[in-house]
Amino acid sequence: MRCLRHILDITWQDKVTKNNVLGRARITSMYTMLKQRRMRWLGHVVQMGDGRIPKDLLYGKLTQGKCPTGKLKIRHKDVCKRDLKAMDVDLATWEALVVDRSAWGHSVQRGLFKFEE
Repeated sequence: MRCLRHILDITWQDKVTKNNVLGRARITSMYTMLKQRRMRWLGHVVQMGDGRIPKDLLYGKLTQGKCPTGKLKIRHKDVCKRDLKAMDVDLATWEALVVDRSAWGHSVQRGLFKFEE
């Protein structure tokens, strides 16, 4: 933000919010960028062949061991599901949507636009 403010010649005394700075620079927020990257990675992993390590890690479950006591840690898979819900993508059919790359891209862009607003 500091660099953007410097480039746009906005001082801290101008009292311009982060959203206004991002709007002037025509840049989406970091949260939106992270969601976009996660969805791109998720689509890439789903299209991988079976037996690939990233796909096995995404769909795999522990067969041995215990979860630590206390608050459960959020898995990457849980964050992706939360992003899919925030973007109004159906959790039951999102994998079928990934197969059609253009439809997946359009639904991700539509969801990101909705999230950004």
